[in-house]
Amino acid sequence: MKKYALAIMVALPIILSPIIIIMLSVVISATSGKVVGSIDLPIFELPFILLYILIIKKIWKFNFGFRTKIQPIPFMAIISMLAIVLVNIITSKSMDVIFNVLPSGQIFLAVIVAFFSSLVIGIFEEVVFRGVMFNYFVFLFRKSNKSILLAGLLSSIIFGLLHIINALYGGAEWAYTLYQVAYASALGFLFAMVYVQTKNIVAPILLHMLIDWSDSFFNLAGEPSMSGVSWSPIILTIIFVISGALLYRNIEINTLSTIGFSD
Repeated sequence: MKKYALAIMVALPIILSPIIIIMLSVVISATSGKVVGSIDLPIFELPFILLYILIIKKIWKFNFGFRTKIQPIPFMAIISMLAIVLVNIITSKSMDVIFNVLPSGQIFLAVIVAFFSSLVIGIFEEVVFRGVMFNYFVFLFRKSNKSILLAGLLSSIIFGLLHIINALYGGAEWAYTLYQVAYASALGFLFAMVYVQTKNIVAPILLHMLIDWSDSFFNLAGEPSMSGVSWSPIILTIIFVISGALLYRNIEINTLSTIGFSD
């Protein structure tokens, strides 16, 4: 009975995602009062994920790997994160607004809102996709010597495909969304390998938060157009795939013995 209930818990955040991802737009204004942009703030993700963690830890023998002491984050993961932050800065349409239009108080507000929003989204998505879904697939494939690879690929593809919601409900361009699906899938696999190597879910949460913060803050006046061929997400996807593959090569099959679900 617990196994069937667990499958439902794995799927629950996806089923409820149209409600859970509802955002409150925090308006960022110039000195004149003119609205120059906004940053989306999740309303329901934090209470949902806290309750979700408590339920799973209470019912199943499970260790998410929340540890205050973080092992060194793999170098390839750090390089990948710096690459996407750099791309967010280079492709930003908001730099002039941030440095020449916004008063210091509004810049501070944007920094804080973007930080809190990114932290909540990072916790939510990493707990759901790496903490629960990835570990669930590892548990299902536990008799295979490729359990980590299979779980990493499957959970990451699902993670990537769910970014289609950005176009369906967020009004994002379809071209931009399809790019996002590709590199989010590759990024999800990299996060999974970081999670396995560090045995600490805080590590991918921090990396995820850094990426989302740079996206929210440096694109507060609007996302860059990707209606045509855009090389930046393609290059990033390649970087993530290479980084994830290199990390996977250094992972042993019994690495997950101290985190995840027990038999």
